[in-house]
Amino acid sequence: MSNIKIKPWISSLPEYIPGGTIEEIKEKYNLKKVYKLASNENIFGPSPKIIEYFKKGMSDINYYPDSYCRQLRKKLSKKLGISGDSIIFGNGTDQIIEMVCDAILDTGKNVIVPDPTFLTYEKSALKNGAKVIKVPLLEYRQDIKSIIKSIDNDTAIIFLTSPHNPTGSILTKQEIDYALNNINNDILIVLDEAYVEFVPENDRFDSLNYIRKHDNLIIMRTFSKVFGIAGLRIGYGIGDSELISNISKIMQPFVVNSIAQIAAVISLEDEDNINRNVKIIISERYKFCRRLKESGIPFVQSFSNFVLIKTGGRTPEIIEELLKNGYMIRDGNFLGFPDYIRVSMSLPEINKKFTDLFIALYKKYALNLSEELS
Repeated sequence: MSNIKIKPWISSLPEYIPGGTIEEIKEKYNLKKVYKLASNENIFGPSPKIIEYFKKGMSDINYYPDSYCRQLRKKLSKKLGISGDSIIFGNGTDQIIEMVCDAILDTGKNVIVPDPTFLTYEKSALKNGAKVIKVPLLEYRQDIKSIIKSIDNDTAIIFLTSPHNPTGSILTKQEIDYALNNINNDILIVLDEAYVEFVPENDRFDSLNYIRKHDNLIIMRTFSKVFGIAGLRIGYGIGDSELISNISKIMQPFVVNSIAQIAAVISLEDEDNINRNVKIIISERYKFCRRLKESGIPFVQSFSNFVLIKTGGRTPEIIEELLKNGYMIRDGNFLGFPDYIRVSMSLPEINKKFTDLFIALYKKYALNLSEELS
């Protein structure tokens, strides 16, 4: 056993439990085909224009990437209608969360998060010696009033997310207004919008308008979800230019590789591809939920590319049966919802096969359990 002394607080950090890989499941269950519906990835993948571009070769990868992401910054600035110096890029939004916490938090400070939520908020805060105040969800939604009531003199950051992971619920414009009007300007609000593109137009509002009025707000978005380049790891934050500049000072050079920068630029240019994929995913989500409702299976109304589904207390058995049939989903135990599973939207034919199987399994296990208990 090693005698190397690790900082004591690290032992208390929550551990991220990664899902299995497709190859692992194929080998374990002797399957030829496995469908991954566990990680909220975009099943349609990246823009075909990205594939075509890289087929021509990557002759410049012997050089370091542009540490300021100039081409991407210019493209994104124009698309969003904001100043380029209001943007910070990172190796996924995870790194941006870490940089924000590293720049602001210290021992004695605290952050407020909805509970449950994305684990990186908590880990990044604890790493800096800060306390984490968890505010339970209210009917699967973030409880803004309770979050505000939890603020004290040591509160430095409040993390909000819309759509929320893992429930898929959203914050309304009225709730955001209420939060911004009732939280002091010396507390940073981080609004994570990793899944915002999957929100239907009727339920969406332009959150970027708040950036122009509130210098204590950072909005985070990613290229991992709707743009389909999760494997390249690139996300970005938008906020007050002075705040972004100060946070950027602790950034390591070359955090976003050259390939990711080019792929992100091409993704932004291929709007037709993105719009087509979003339309299909929203339509599939609607059909998916309609079938669950018709079958009497409880689920959480989602505005993202995944759905949280209740398993009726038989989560392990149902997950095992799904895996045997080649369907990888996310166990709710790791998400703070032990009696649920989270399922990412896939292609129409895969969604139909999955729902056919899940409905049969739910009737077999969950309904039988109810009869046993009655």
